[in-house]
Order: sequence, then structure tokens, then C-alpha cells
Amino acid sequence: MLSKSHPIILFIDRFGFSVYQDALANIPKFSFTPDLVANLDVISKDQFVNLIGTFIQVNKMVPSSLAVILSDNVIYVKDLVSPAPKLTSTQGLETDAVDDKEHEDEVQIFLENVPFEEVLAKVIKVGNINRAVAVNKDLAMTIADTFSSKGFSVEAIAPGFMYGQSANFTAGLTPDNARIVLENPEILKSGNLLTDQEKIIPSQNLESEFKNPAVSGVKKPKGLRQFILIGVFVTLLVILAVVYLNLGVSQTVPKSSKAKSATTNAVNTSSVISTLTQTPVASVPIDPQNIKIKIIQSSQSDEKVTNLKSGLLGMGFTDIISEVSEVSIPEKSSVVFSQNVPADLRNNVIAEIKKILPDISILENQDVDLSVSILIGKS
Repeated sequence: MLSKSHPIILFIDRFGFSVYQDALANIPKFSFTPDLVANLDVISKDQFVNLIGTFIQVNKMVPSSLAVILSDNVIYVKDLVSPAPKLTSTQGLETDAVDDKEHEDEVQIFLENVPFEEVLAKVIKVGNINRAVAVNKDLAMTIADTFSSKGFSVEAIAPGFMYGQSANFTAGLTPDNARIVLENPEILKSGNLLTDQEKIIPSQNLESEFKNPAVSGVKKPKGLRQFILIGVFVTLLVILAVVYLNLGVSQTVPKSSKAKSATTNAVNTSSVISTLTQTPVASVPIDPQNIKIKIIQSSQSDEKVTNLKSGLLGMGFTDIISEVSEVSIPEKSSVVFSQNVPADLRNNVIAEIKKILPDISILENQDVDLSVSILIGKS
């Protein structure tokens, strides 16, 4: 496991994912935004996949073996009261019939209450406790499959709690806890959700859906989730009606065109920075001459590079370089800001770039240097 050179540790939490590789100068972070991932559900899969591909390319990650570590805030867990089935070398699954039935029932109830249509799930031995663990399959596998399509080999998906106090993931992914994961492959193997998965036992014979449990995951009944969503929707409607009646009709209709304009501007701003990280960026005046700008182009985009340089020079930027990409160019153009570039300057740069590249995605990395990378896509 993780036998290739330059192995990668990818850490997923509720706000995004971070990547450690010894070939990288830092730990880049991809931030989830409501248009991509909301409540751990993938909203726009195609856009999500495309932006992950751009993220891989911009950070120049070396294809290698990869292990995914899951934060406690993206998984669902339950410590089981009854013992889990034990695997023997000669007879396969062998337990007392009553204990086995209790275990299955307990796991089934747990899985049915996990609020996702499909999950990766497994019962893991943690000390003297059997712990059922589940994660949204669509989220975990979309990220893993995108890396696989770029030449990476996904070896394992495991919960971070497996490492106990030896690796503290509360502050996110760090070089220290990444090295602990790399130095303990046996922990990664025992907690790997891609093997020995639990599955929901259906009332009808649907064994064909689970012939390959390491890939198929757990299929949840769609009707249950729909009923839950309908119930929540109806409850919200009732609450809205009560608030409406209490406040009165006159207070619910905006009369000020200024208020309407402010709302419109807020929506427009949100769409422009929809892929920015959720970490707030302080608006601190910074001299544009201190910011390094790199333009990554294809061999056919010389005119766009010239126009971009001209516009950015007019804004006061002086440190601008361009280079021809050594790998395939994505369809959509993107801009990557380092974390210390202030919000007002970002908006000005975005406005200038959109004059040349109207359809762009906005990303952020964790570099402490003041830098902006512009990747010119095919479209």
C-alpha cells in the first residue's frame, strides 16, 4: 500500500480537501462552495470534476498512489453493542446465530439513518469496540475517481480517528500527521472503507447490485430520502406562513428600489466568487507591484496572453510571467489566488481578466506568498 514514489495523502473535511505530497512546496486546499458541495452532497458533479482537474494541474501534482483520510465531521459512526461477525481462515463468517442477527439489525438501522442515497460503510475494530462507519459515496468517490482519471492510484479511504492521538486532524492536514499516515500502512489497511463493506439487506433479491462491494457501496432507498425532504419542506412552509401572518403583508413586500438593487448586487457578487474558499480574506491595501502573476497558456493563446499582460500592467502589476503548459489544457479558464491577496484587489483582477476570459473559475491555494496564477483554457 502506497508503494509508489511521492505518495499522496488527501484529507477531506466538511469545508473541502487538502493534499500532502513531498513533491509539493506546501499543502494546497480545495474549498467546497454551495454551488459544488452542500451538506456533503455533490450539487454540480461535472463542474466539481472539472475544478478538481484544474486544481491538480495548477498545483503540478505528481501522479502516484493516494490515500484518502476522512475527517470526523464528514463521517457517520456508531459503536455497536453486539459483536461483529468474525472471519476464520477455514469457514468464513462464523458467529453465534443470535449475535450475528443482532449485529446485522444494528448495522442496518444505522445505515438506514445515514442521510445519503449511497454510502461507503464498514464495521471497523477500534480497540475493544466494533464501530460502524459510513460516508457519502458520491462525495468521496467523485474526488477519488477524478484523481484516478488523472493517473493517480487510489489505495484506500479511511477515517482519521483510526490514528487516535498520534495524528491530530482537528487542525486539518499537516506534514506531521501526513507522515504518521505514511508510516503506518497497517492502520490504513484495517480502516479502508473500500474493502469488506457493509450493505443494506433489501427485502427483495438484489444480490446483483452487491457483487463487487468494494465498488458498489451501499444503495439507499430513494423513497425514504424523498419523504424526509418533503417533510422538511412542508415544515418550512408552515413556519413561513406563521411568520408571514405575524409580520403582516405590508412588511414582506420590499418597496425600496435600493433594497432590490442591493439584493441583485449580492447575487451577482456571489456568482463571481462562487469557487473562492470560505475562509474570509481581510481587505488590506497591498501594492500590486508586490504580487507575482503567472499566466499558463497553450501554444495557441499568445493573443490572449498579450491582452492580459497589457490590462494587468495598466492596473500597476509589474511582476508578470507567462509559460506554455506542459500538460493538457482544461476546457475552462481559471484564476488561483494565494490566500493573502485581499478581497478588493481580487475583485479588480477578476473584472480585468473577464474582459479577455469571460467564463472563468476562481480558486484559492494556501501559499503565503502574494501570487496569482491564470490558467487559460480551451474555451
